[in-house]
Amino acid sequence: MAQEALPASLGFSARLNMLWDLSGVVPAQAEGRVLAVLGINSCWRETEVRKWLQKDILPPPLDLRNMVSFLLAQMDEAQDVSRWEAFLIYGSPVVSSPVNASMYRQDQARREIASLIFAQLTDEYGIAPSAYDADKAFQRCLTLMHKFNIYELQDFQPGHLEPFRNYMFPVE
Repeated sequence: MAQEALPASLGFSARLNMLWDLSGVVPAQAEGRVLAVLGINSCWRETEVRKWLQKDILPPPLDLRNMVSFLLAQMDEAQDVSRWEAFLIYGSPVVSSPVNASMYRQDQARREIASLIFAQLTDEYGIAPSAYDADKAFQRCLTLMHKFNIYELQDFQPGHLEPFRNYMFPVE
């Protein structure tokens, strides 16, 4: 019954990248994040960091604690390190997201994903620009992204189209 290794923590990398995005300490994933993270701690190896950021592999507990503490110290609001750690490891619904709506709305990466979702919906369903209040629909998109734990574009699945359309563009 003994396991030889812990199972992968599904979604860990997406949640960790979201925390890096929210802290604003390093560039985006596609713009050299791994090298920037290596510059923060010279003891880490590139292969380790890539596994943490891309393959849902957990760092050693002390490294995770120090990383989370460092990232949360960069944010304006006081945050609970233990809750963030648990959220990164287990995700929701096991641990509810510590990201509040205002923090989520301020994150530029999330806003870009929301824009792509918005464009896909209006194109897919032929929704004319005169048929909605763009600001209200965009805020609804961000809210639903938060509720569905959409941190990266690949988290948005075809099954999300209908709920997003109904929530963003309600029949009034």
